[in-house]
Amino acid sequence: MARSFRQSEFCFNHLFERLILKFDVLIVGDLRFPGGTSTSAASDITALAQAGYTVGLMPVAGTILRFPHPLNKTIQKVVQQGQAVLVPYDTPVKARLCLLHHPQVFAAYPKDRWNITADLFHLIVHHPPVDGFGNANYDVAQIDRILTDLCGRVAWAPVGPQVRKAFARIANCPELTPDDWLNILDPDDFALERSGFLSAKPVVGRHSRPDPQKWPETRERFLRAYPDSDQITVRLMGYGAEQDDVVGQRPPNWQILPFDAAPVRSFLGSIDFFVYFHSDIWVEAFGRSVLEAIASGAVAILPGYFRPLFQDAAVYCTPDQVAQVVQTLHRNPVEYARQSARGVAFVREHFGLDHGAERVRRLIGPPEGAKLPAPAGKGANGKILFLTSNGIGMGHLTRALAVARRLPDHITPVMVSMSKAFGVSALDGIDCEYIPYHRSIGLKYNHWSSYLTREITELLGHHQPRIFVFDGNVPYPGMTDAFDTFPQMWKVWLRRAMWAPGAGSNHIKQRPMFDAVIEPGEVAGVMDRGLTREDRDKTVMVPPIRYLDRDEALSRDEARAHLGLPEGDVAVLLQLGSENNFDLSAVRQQVFTKLLGRPGLSVVNAEWLIRNDSTALPPGVGQIREFPISKFLAAFDFAVSTAGYNSYHENIYAALPTIFVANENPEQDEQWLRAYYAELKGLALASRLFNPHALDRALDRMLIADQRALIRAACQALDMGSGAANAALFLANQAFIRR
Repeated sequence: MARSFRQSEFCFNHLFERLILKFDVLIVGDLRFPGGTSTSAASDITALAQAGYTVGLMPVAGTILRFPHPLNKTIQKVVQQGQAVLVPYDTPVKARLCLLHHPQVFAAYPKDRWNITADLFHLIVHHPPVDGFGNANYDVAQIDRILTDLCGRVAWAPVGPQVRKAFARIANCPELTPDDWLNILDPDDFALERSGFLSAKPVVGRHSRPDPQKWPETRERFLRAYPDSDQITVRLMGYGAEQDDVVGQRPPNWQILPFDAAPVRSFLGSIDFFVYFHSDIWVEAFGRSVLEAIASGAVAILPGYFRPLFQDAAVYCTPDQVAQVVQTLHRNPVEYARQSARGVAFVREHFGLDHGAERVRRLIGPPEGAKLPAPAGKGANGKILFLTSNGIGMGHLTRALAVARRLPDHITPVMVSMSKAFGVSALDGIDCEYIPYHRSIGLKYNHWSSYLTREITELLGHHQPRIFVFDGNVPYPGMTDAFDTFPQMWKVWLRRAMWAPGAGSNHIKQRPMFDAVIEPGEVAGVMDRGLTREDRDKTVMVPPIRYLDRDEALSRDEARAHLGLPEGDVAVLLQLGSENNFDLSAVRQQVFTKLLGRPGLSVVNAEWLIRNDSTALPPGVGQIREFPISKFLAAFDFAVSTAGYNSYHENIYAALPTIFVANENPEQDEQWLRAYYAELKGLALASRLFNPHALDRALDRMLIADQRALIRAACQALDMGSGAANAALFLANQAFIRR
């Protein structure tokens, strides 16, 4: 018996070992940060990967970022290049070295089990413990207690001398590493050919996020560092409304760009001098933007406290000396070139990628030679559960499927829908469960709401999704009541815009129940008058969401053959929706009266899968009852369609000339404005139900080949991107992030 037990124990331990992901280095932190914290981590990853170390990334959602940022683009890039792999937060991980990035990320215990063991833990301190006035930026003792409890011994590694100096101002300083964890970069990523000055005037500039502390705190100090002078051009990227509140009237020699308006390297190529001054309260932990500027060959002009870090790679002065320093160097191009070259050489010698690999080698030795674990396999990173409304149509279900079908293999999508067409999800191999809407089964709303809470609670308990996505405009209380039982789950509202003015005021109040809102783009977005315009503090904007990619649709010949359309006929498609809440039979009849019987013309009616009854069609009218209809749009020469979100964007993207007729039920979004805008921009023609004469004229125009050609050309000129792919990427990355 004992022998059998030992054999079982060995087998279990062997299996458990196989389930553990092993890395030379594991990086844990809030990898969504848009600034230096994430880009410095990405540089570390590149350095380690090039040196042969295996690197894992475990994203964490700290409390600093309130907006639902996606993973930083530089982090996404190193993952896509195979330099590191993302690790699901519930996967056991063992590392030789674990780098915990940014103290404030670890100010509270995680909501899930801590599955990390490592030979050595370092906390990379990207932000000083106190500000310039000595006020605490975070609770050092609390963070140290939490990390000691989770990890054991953790050494705090300041990213620069200013951070190390700040620790001397606090009591009970934690264990610090003997050396600073300085930022590194690949100098070639920023190197620029500088053959002289950009113009007859020196160009002074800088870039930063618009945090007021990152900029001078008074107009007087602003104008000392960034002079109001017709002898100097000033370019500021990241200057925002917060800075306007300080400066007031902008000097005429200033050129302003929003944060991230241009790639950093491109921006640095547009300035001669990088001038960096900020408020007194701010303590610059390192100065990555300065490092990048020096690497580009721009001459950096900095406060004196940077001297221990950058030595003779920069010029140091006070803000009121900036203009004089700039003019002196601009009058002496030889000295400017010498200073530029000195800075570039200094960066290559002291901050190159080899330094990143060498400091890790000193801590844990050379790479062990193991291969990087393969990215998570099919379904390995859990599930995302989508719930769609749709008592009337198929738009919410179709949009959710468009996103779900683009999720990577390591995420399993699960669909739950109130649409009677829920079965179409099987076309994408996605499981779907049907929850009837209360009107569909004649149930009182309060009873249905209680039922909904029980159903969703059961679904969430069974599937344990990492993310819950709701596509609908009405967040039902019966749904949100189920959230409390699953605090570790991310909640996302996939919410289209174009609400009628004032409509949905009660619904918009439910937004705090969600961690993020994804808003699919609108071709007619400039016409939006609804409440969602003012409720975007948690909104991730993506391009228009469409079900199919362009290469998934059938060609004209294939689509016509499938539908049996005569070769050479002008083919017209009717897309009037389910009509379950708005009668458009008059439009259908007018089209039949106008077009039927014309030689060389075919009319096909699209029958919605959830229509309550079948459409009575006269002889000679074809019918299509397939999903998705967008697969067959190339077969047609023009269409008459409602202006619902999906049909509108699918038709325009497919460059199918369309007459849009709005469903104007008060419960719908402002379809008539979509239709109006499309006609205004030459993307379509438009009509409204109360004006049959406009529809008659539009049909006459669509029968003219040149008119259709103009509309096709206007549609083809649009570049709408793939909102479904963008939304899927955001969700897939979010699924890795520990709360």
